Amino acid sequence: MNKPNLNNFPPIDTNLIKYNANLKPQIPDMSAINHALLEQKRRENQAIDSTNFLAESQRANLASEYAKQLLSKINQFDSQLDNEHEVGVKLVSFGQTITFHVSYIGYYNPSLVLFIGLTDDGNRVELVQHISQISFLLIALPKLKLEEPKQKIGFIQDS
Repeated sequence: MNKPNLNNFPPIDTNLIKYNANLKPQIPDMSAINHALLEQKRRENQAIDSTNFLAESQRANLASEYAKQLLSKINQFDSQLDNEHEVGVKLVSFGQTITFHVSYIGYYNPSLVLFIGLTDDGNRVELVQHISQISFLLIALPKLKLEEPKQKIGFIQDS
């Protein structure tokens, strides 16, 4: 191997090299760095929390969540009825009153809830309502078929 020829390099100008005894090596302030990192992490967590809150809030306002809550309330009401009665719904709208026996509750996300049942004369009814307009009276109605056992109200999940 050939050795480099050091004679080809220009001479070092010693006037450019100055020694200052007062200069100390700069050591970064670790507490400031740690504080900045903690602040960055806090902001990231805050952004994640805000996103999670918005997602939960949005989910809570879906028709599926309303339908689950309604079904829970209806089942609670139903549990207090004897074997000769079942859950009925009475609606008053446009000056008319409609009463029907509830068989199923479903939903169409994001905002529609579906009630399926039978009128007293056995006609099938389906009520589709926006979640902001749900208002009805739960009532105990005599069972349509006294000889059959009391049935739980169904929940349609894939509406």
